[in-house]
Formats: sequence, structure tokens, C-alpha cells
Amino acid sequence: MKSLASMRRSPVRCRFAACLFTLVLLLPAMAMAQVPGLSAADSADIHDFTLNQDVVGRLKDVMTAGRAMNIKKSHLDMTQVHSLDDMADQIVTADPRIKPLLAKHGFTPRQFLVANLALVSTVMTVRYAEKSGNAKALESQLNPANVRFYKEHKASLDALVNPPAPAASAK
Repeated sequence: MKSLASMRRSPVRCRFAACLFTLVLLLPAMAMAQVPGLSAADSADIHDFTLNQDVVGRLKDVMTAGRAMNIKKSHLDMTQVHSLDDMADQIVTADPRIKPLLAKHGFTPRQFLVANLALVSTVMTVRYAEKSGNAKALESQLNPANVRFYKEHKASLDALVNPPAPAASAK
């Protein structure tokens, strides 16, 4: 039988990486899927981060503005990523418009990553937990306030994490 930790790492982590790319439009999904284990401090920062309407609204605003600015996905050099700070540094280096965009919406690059990872990990873990029948056990690994927030705002957060594909442009 799989341990809770291994169940949480495998399908949840892969879907988590893909959804994060869709959400932020700044990170390639394949690079995220290859992120080595985060430090205990980075993991604690993500776990302890508390989602609320203000944060989610600002994340949505960044996503909308990033699309409007046609910010292209960046490719992380995963050999140089050992922490959230390393990821943040590479992201803002990839396009000079990213750091001012995040600042305009009240985020440092690291805060933006932590907020996104907290959101997407909560959404994907709760979804997986509900489908697998292990809701209580898996949800116990998350910040309880974020689980409550997700369940109270499920439809809007699901739409944010999995936005509809953009319509094809007319030729």
C-alpha cells in the first residue's frame, strides 16, 4: 500500500505542476514537474500560507495582465533550482516585465510563487483526495484554513486553476 506521502507526490504533484503553469503563464509545466524536493523552510512557507479573497484576486489580476502583455512561458534551468528563491530569480530574469507586474499587484516574486503553490496544491490535493476516498487523510496534510477556503469558493478557484482555453483567433 502506498504511503500518504507517495500518493501526494505522484499524481497530485504532476497535475499540480501543469495547473500552476496554466495559472501563472510564467513557468513551463515540464520544468515544474521536474522540481527537486523543496527545502523544509520552503515547504513550510507554502503550507503555512493562508489563502483569502485578496490574494486570489491579485493572483487572478496578475494572470489576466500577463496574458494581455503576452508574457511567454520561461524555461527554468532546473540544475540551478534548489529553492523557491532560485525559481523566482529565474522567472524574473526571463522577462523584465514580470517583476514590475508582480509588484504592481503587491507580490514579490517569492510571495507570488508561495501563493500560487499554496493555491494549486490545495486545489489539486483536495480534488485528488475526494476522488480517491482519502479526503480526511490527505487534507490533514494541508493548511486547514486553505481547505476551508477552497471548499467555500470551489467553483471560482477551480475556474482559476483550470481556466478555459483561449478561443482560436479568426484567420
